[in-house]
Amino acid sequence: MKHNANHATARPNQRKKWPWVLLGIFVLLVALGAALGVTGYKFYKQALQVKDHEMAAVETVKQVKDIKNTMDPATLQKVIKPMQQHTSAARTIAHGGLWKLAAMVPVYGDDIRAVQGMTEVVDDLASKTLPEVSDTLTTVMSSDLSAGNGQINMQPVLDLKNAVNTANTQVQQQYKKMKNLPTPHIGLVKNAYDQALDQFADIADKLNQGNEMLSILPKFLGQDGQRTYLVLAATTSESRSSGGLGGSLGSMTTNNGSFQMGDFYPNTEFEGENSEVYTDSDKAVFPFSFDIRDQEADPDFNNVAKNVATIWQQSSHSTNVDGVMAIDPVFIQELVKLNGNVQIPNGPLLTGDNTAQFLLNDIYKDVYTAYQDEYFQYVASNVMDATFKDLSINKLVSIAKLISPMAEGRHVSFVSFHEDENKAFSDMGLTNGIPSDEEKPEFGMYFNQLNASKMDWYLHRNTQITRTSCNQDGSQTYHVTVTLENALSYEDYVNGPTYILGGGDLRGHIVDKMLLYAPAGGSISNLTVGGSAQIDDPQQGNLNGNGMIYTVANIAYGQNATFDFDVTTSPKAKEDLKLDQTPMGWTNTGVSYDTKACQLQN
Repeated sequence: MKHNANHATARPNQRKKWPWVLLGIFVLLVALGAALGVTGYKFYKQALQVKDHEMAAVETVKQVKDIKNTMDPATLQKVIKPMQQHTSAARTIAHGGLWKLAAMVPVYGDDIRAVQGMTEVVDDLASKTLPEVSDTLTTVMSSDLSAGNGQINMQPVLDLKNAVNTANTQVQQQYKKMKNLPTPHIGLVKNAYDQALDQFADIADKLNQGNEMLSILPKFLGQDGQRTYLVLAATTSESRSSGGLGGSLGSMTTNNGSFQMGDFYPNTEFEGENSEVYTDSDKAVFPFSFDIRDQEADPDFNNVAKNVATIWQQSSHSTNVDGVMAIDPVFIQELVKLNGNVQIPNGPLLTGDNTAQFLLNDIYKDVYTAYQDEYFQYVASNVMDATFKDLSINKLVSIAKLISPMAEGRHVSFVSFHEDENKAFSDMGLTNGIPSDEEKPEFGMYFNQLNASKMDWYLHRNTQITRTSCNQDGSQTYHVTVTLENALSYEDYVNGPTYILGGGDLRGHIVDKMLLYAPAGGSISNLTVGGSAQIDDPQQGNLNGNGMIYTVANIAYGQNATFDFDVTTSPKAKEDLKLDQTPMGWTNTGVSYDTKACQLQN
């Protein structure tokens, strides 16, 4: 393959949601005062009982927060019965005579009706939706998806699709019912209602995404005719914004459930003028050739996919293309962990722990350059092939569970050229564009190695994101500190090959062009740089119509670079700020969040 030119991750603090805090009833009792007398105390006791039952129901639901448990009928059965007992009891109490009377009280009766409605929604979930899903899954999960010889049995897929569609329809109806409940007036009740509504919205949204994904899965598997997808295997030890330098390109086809993995070809087969696809903007920002190696320099994978398809169709391997997937060694390692170890002929045994290190670093030390492409192609082809062999519902669910964090970390990306299907992949986070959603703010930080080397294996990045203010217009401001460290060991610095370290004056240097994208509708300000490395003055730039800030950090052996800046979100932001960044050679993103300074207003 030719080349060109730990800090534990912490999630943003989440507002506590679920169960519904009924302490607002206490305030209601004060409002009713002496009119209730002794009855008020009884009502107060019942309110506590409703609260306790709902809390107990939520404790049982925690067992199915993992998608694998959600799809396990045995686990669902263990959850459903105790959950039904608690939700039914809460519903019965909340619809008793005292509650019906209190619901007629002007103004504050809205609070009672809201609590009643919430108990109805949860009880319907426990008594109707979950049992139906469990019954269907009991049948579907026992089905074998593999029909042998790379053929997938489509009927269980269709059955699962229909089961999830039914559940999704019911949950969306339940969510709509909750959303249309009377608006509570008492602060504590309203807060409980808002939190419950937020959580139910999250459940409804995730289930809807799953339903959307399953609805297009038969098409993806070629139910309506053959599909051809390209697979770009990239190495993040030589970074490009969307992932890494393109090492090899292959194809896979599906046809009415049959799956076939095609050959992978080294990037040397996609060189020359006919293999260079770029815009004037690309060339203005990057000193790359923009053959298959450099296409991921664009942080918008939608553009990358179109260009990769064009290069393929201009080559001797040209076929129709229905979509493009990019994978890196970290994703391959997760598939090895899922499918089982891979023994490379006359090479090492790759496991779920050592695959990424071997493909990103060790291979360049231990394997002759002439054989490296064969190793890459063998591993990528065998792992992808094994993923679709002996497919079961459990394995399909395991793959689904794996995809989301891998896509979020940009270790795998996928774009379908069928617009309706691509929306589902986009909702799953697989299409990996630049920041574009004002309500879900993120800023982008992307790296491109300018030294002809594999030095990004040694680039350790740590990012601290601290919310400093929640502004009157609804926006939020954060302070961001980024630390880049050249973690090259002395042994590797002395003994490492030029192929890894680079040559001449840049031996052992990490020379990365860094792009910073502000959140959609937001801004980046007060940028300062520091550390022992050489850093160019940051400049305002534009890549394919999108504004950004760029600089180049030249980090020699033992050096580091720091960047401090403020990020302000759009006033429309409804969530905490997140970072979208070029992947590293491991799953740890090196990002930590501190949001305790203030709470979101939207």
